[in-house]
Amino acid sequence: MANGLQLLEAHIEQKNDAVEAFVADAEKIKKAIDKGSVKGRSPVKLENDSFYKFTLLNQPLKVEGKEKALDLVSKLISAAYDEKDTDFRSVIENTYGGGASGSEGQQKAKRSYKRKVKLD
Repeated sequence: MANGLQLLEAHIEQKNDAVEAFVADAEKIKKAIDKGSVKGRSPVKLENDSFYKFTLLNQPLKVEGKEKALDLVSKLISAAYDEKDTDFRSVIENTYGGGASGSEGQQKAKRSYKRKVKLD
C-alpha cells in the first residue's frame, strides 16, 4: 500500500508554463473579439468591419467573421492542452521559451520609467 506522499505525488498536475502563457494570450484575444474591443491597445483589430486581425505564436492571423474568429481561438486553446499534439506543443514551447522557464514569447518588453528627483 502506498503512503500519503506517494498518493499525492501520483496526482500532482504538471503545468507547462509555455502552454499557460499561450492560453493567457489566446484568452485575451478571445475576450477582445467577444466584447468587440478592437480599437486602441487591443490585441485584435477589425478590418473592413468583417476581418479580425491578431497575432498568436508570432504569426499574424486574419479571420473573417466574429464566430469563425472565436471558434479558431477556442480550438487553438483546446489543441494547446492536448498533450498528444506534440507538434503544436513544440511550436508553443519554442515561441514562449520552453515549458518550465515561465518567460512569455509574445509579451512586450516592459518599459522602465525613471523618476526625476530634485535635490536642493
